[in-house]
Amino acid sequence: MTANPHRAVRCTAAVLAVIAVSAGAAACDSSSSRADAHSGAAKDSSSGRQGGSQGAAQHSFAADGKKTAQQGPRTGAVNVSSVATGKRCHTGELRYSWGSAHGGAPDMNDTTDQQTAAVRLENSGGRTCTLRGFPGVRLISESGDAWDLRRSADKPSTITLRPGDDTALITMSILPVAKNAPDTKPFVPSKVLVTPPDETSHVTLDWPYGGAILDQSGATHPGTFVNPIGVG
Repeated sequence: MTANPHRAVRCTAAVLAVIAVSAGAAACDSSSSRADAHSGAAKDSSSGRQGGSQGAAQHSFAADGKKTAQQGPRTGAVNVSSVATGKRCHTGELRYSWGSAHGGAPDMNDTTDQQTAAVRLENSGGRTCTLRGFPGVRLISESGDAWDLRRSADKPSTITLRPGDDTALITMSILPVAKNAPDTKPFVPSKVLVTPPDETSHVTLDWPYGGAILDQSGATHPGTFVNPIGVG
């Protein structure tokens, strides 16, 4: 049987055309991938710039000059870090008492200035331990409402406590308000739940100062917030 040369030529041409189309598609895919990767990098860069702007905004101040909390997560009564250390102070190794900061207790009758309430931490255990970061602070009102304080923009440092040391201090910046002030919502504290950094259990303290705090529990930058544990 005699082969048809014209048919063979047509088949060869068809095969070559298919190969050429496949190669072109691969080239397009490669080019598209490079374009997508470049576009993705541009998006990442843009996101980084936006994050930087947001970070700068976190250090904002109220119009009246009072310091406000950063735009970040609420501390809550449970404040667990992704990196834990065996040297840290555990909740049960500490003794908690209301202390003084910046010259004394907060004046809850002064509704014009920010006040500071402080809790002193004493190492009541038998080993040296460390504290670093933000404690969890939850305010409980007389009516049972809960308010997990946001964090300030201050940077934490490591506090080392030997047995018997009581130099660690939790400070809360608060905005007192009159209980009967018009056009405001007062938060009347009754209890304070305190959780040391990286711990999951808390202690409950009675609020000893009376008065009321301006309720900004839903605000992004409230004037009542908690600072990282410091030396006092």
